[in-house]
Amino acid sequence: MDYELIIIGAGAAGFAAAFKAEELGVKTLMINDSSVLPLGGTCVNVGCIPSKIMLHQAGLYYQSLKSRFRALSLSGSIDFVQALRETREMVSSFQEGNYLNTLKGLNHIRLIEGRGRLLDANTVETGKERFKGKYILISTGASTFIPPVRGVRDVDFLTNRTIFSLEERPRSIVILGGGPEAVEFAQIFHRFGIRTSLIQRSDRILTKFEGTLAGRLQAILEEEGIEIHTGTRLLEVSKNNGHVEVRFNKAGEDTMTVRAEKLLVATGLRGNTDELGLPDAGVETMGMGFVRTNNYMQSSQPHIYATGDVAGTMALETVAAREGRVVVENMFEGRKSVIEYEIVPRAVFTDPELASVGTTEEEYSRKYGRCLCSSLELRHLERAALERRTDGLIKMVVHPDSKEVIGVHMVGPRASEVVTIATYAIKNRMNIYQIRDTVHIFPTMGEALKKVAQSFDRDPGKMPCCIE
Repeated sequence: MDYELIIIGAGAAGFAAAFKAEELGVKTLMINDSSVLPLGGTCVNVGCIPSKIMLHQAGLYYQSLKSRFRALSLSGSIDFVQALRETREMVSSFQEGNYLNTLKGLNHIRLIEGRGRLLDANTVETGKERFKGKYILISTGASTFIPPVRGVRDVDFLTNRTIFSLEERPRSIVILGGGPEAVEFAQIFHRFGIRTSLIQRSDRILTKFEGTLAGRLQAILEEEGIEIHTGTRLLEVSKNNGHVEVRFNKAGEDTMTVRAEKLLVATGLRGNTDELGLPDAGVETMGMGFVRTNNYMQSSQPHIYATGDVAGTMALETVAAREGRVVVENMFEGRKSVIEYEIVPRAVFTDPELASVGTTEEEYSRKYGRCLCSSLELRHLERAALERRTDGLIKMVVHPDSKEVIGVHMVGPRASEVVTIATYAIKNRMNIYQIRDTVHIFPTMGEALKKVAQSFDRDPGKMPCCIE
């Protein structure tokens, strides 16, 4: 049977592409192997949705017990297993409401559960059926990369795919990795009363975020009680009396060993392409199994596209969804649209949050040798002060000539929402004077944008509240 579009993978990118195809009346086949990519993709099933549910539950409990106000003195308990059970129930509801039910109203989309494989540049096989496609979209997502460390595959390690299925609360866990997933899970486990250690190869956690702010968040997490080792070289993972032991070197120190009941591997991603038959279709891949694409998301075969995590660009649900829609516009509307990745906001949903959009100070300094930047400690922000949440800061990067905002980075309460607002300023090329001239609601965390814009030529410690 022939189709105008065949989509392999039904995650955020695949669904966004399917909905745009439905709008255009394009005859479309979706093929999805749930053992590789759960219907709806990583985010809703084993990524941002369940982890944020767990973070929220743990946060409510932890902040209640660790009140910053003398008037509050609370006690209570939290059930890790029950929290996981409720999280799974909520995820199932999200999947049904956002994906399964929406498919029922589509007239031009057919979904098949199975493993799709390219036999040639236009033919896809699943089971005993073969289909021809004018265009083919690969959106099979990505899975945890398991590092080549001696012994790691001999232990029963966890990943984001299996961690939400735990039926017992471990007393301790060691996490390999230092990206957003690793850091968020570290705080989840710690706040549920589980002794948590994190081992990161690089010199700091969250290497894709602004260095000063990532360092600030690391210090906050360590003060909270999470054990963080950076600048390490993993040597061996082994089992010993029902526990996992991780041996590693650290610069200037002797070999160290961390012992825990459970091991979580969160060391990055590799594309889900091993069994797609890409060589038979003439589709090139890069390292780690990611599909090589151009700016229009075309592979080495111009009619075969790749979007979402499998393309290895930015592993974000929002990016995948945007790519899925844009790629169908390019296929069937003759457009040449591209994604402005440089102004895509991203966040780590720890408490406090870390969020970022645009150019960092390090990036700008490397390119131009200087940077016009300013930072504001949250103790100068009234909303943060009245909540007694002043252990953060916001940094703004501006063009030295036009004073246009080209980057905003923040660690603090609701940083993800503040940086979302900043994205509009960057996209619309606002300068610091336009931000300062915009009336903000008082008192809010969003006022951090105005105050940091003012700080380029004013001392925030000498400014009265609400000054314009």
